[in-house]
Amino acid sequence: GGVLDTEEAEASLRQSHDFEAEWGVNNWWLLAITLGTEQPLGEDFNLTSVELETQVELKARKGNGIGLAFQAGYGIATIGGAADEIEFGPIIELASGKALLTINPLFGAQVGENRETDGLGFGYGWRAEYDFAKHWGIGVEMFGEIEDLANAGSFNDQQHSIGPTLFFKPGGDDDDEEVGDVGESDDNGKDNNPEPAKMEFSMNVGVQFGLTDVTSDSALKFQGSLAF
Repeated sequence: GGVLDTEEAEASLRQSHDFEAEWGVNNWWLLAITLGTEQPLGEDFNLTSVELETQVELKARKGNGIGLAFQAGYGIATIGGAADEIEFGPIIELASGKALLTINPLFGAQVGENRETDGLGFGYGWRAEYDFAKHWGIGVEMFGEIEDLANAGSFNDQQHSIGPTLFFKPGGDDDDEEVGDVGESDDNGKDNNPEPAKMEFSMNVGVQFGLTDVTSDSALKFQGSLAF
């Protein structure tokens, strides 16, 4: 999960998809597995990575206030010549009334004999959302990536994009919220109450506009989740 998912808008990609399964071990610990797929321009659609991730909630957000979690993952490359990756970082939520700001910075590093960088990389995602109706929200999302912080180059050599997003959450009636990373569902299927969590569906669709030469001029973004 996190900002290094489908939000990466590489100019050479026709499409990319992530398929993720999450399991809430308890009300503060989450395990996830993600299958990453890509179709470069002029090439076939392929499975490119399998990521194993853990997320620990450090401070639960109940209504207004601050929520904090920490995530770490290991991505296994499934195509020849690609390097495995590790990534880690916080997930921060700031809520006030119907407004919610989510910030998801991630540090990462390539590992194995196929690595192309020796230092840390950095990716980020942030989302500002406002719920204008009972099940609907509108917001702005921005994503970016610097492959090697030690050789970051100019801003125009990095990937950065921004754009509007529309949210539909027919099952999001509860006041208690838990920290969720940008690009993930707002409810990871966990519940602070002793009774089982209810089945919930959520989705969002948006457009990302590239801010640099190496980022796609525009990209359609869709996410959906079913929690139970």
